[in-house]
Amino acid sequence: MSRTLFSTPIVLVLVPVACLFGSCGTASAQDVKWRTDYTAARKEATETGRALLLDFGTEACFWCKKLDATTFRDPKVAKLLNERFIPVKVDAQKHRQLTDALGIESYPTLVLASAEGKVIGRHVGYADVAQLTALLNKAPAPAPVPVAAMAPLTDADKQRRTKEEIDTGLAAILPGITAALDR
Repeated sequence: MSRTLFSTPIVLVLVPVACLFGSCGTASAQDVKWRTDYTAARKEATETGRALLLDFGTEACFWCKKLDATTFRDPKVAKLLNERFIPVKVDAQKHRQLTDALGIESYPTLVLASAEGKVIGRHVGYADVAQLTALLNKAPAPAPVPVAAMAPLTDADKQRRTKEEIDTGLAAILPGITAALDR
């Protein structure tokens, strides 16, 4: 019995062709592990001592899409971001308060911030691999996490941390309250 091309399962032909064009379904180790929740990312940065890279963009931004398709797909960039930073995608239209607070006026804008939230550097516009690497090199290496920080927290430690977070939050808003009362 002779075999023709049509008797061969079509999957055997289409799968290799799809893989040639990058459509295979396997997840790439080169993908940046983006966060989208800024508050959670700040907490993670504080806990790990890793700097934040905030990528401000919009859905309609051509250069943002180009940045995603080229620079952020570079294996060395993805590895560096995943190992040493907390990368955060910020939709500037949905997060106006953060965008305005950092004075972001055009897209893409990349903001590099320390684990404590201090802005270390920024790059406005598209960044190639060399430009992004130069920006990332401004960040200090993450501090090693102390062994005590990795131990499970006791209830007393959790209560102390909660109290400290509340005290810090109150201290941050106190000047605003004082100014409002003085009017």
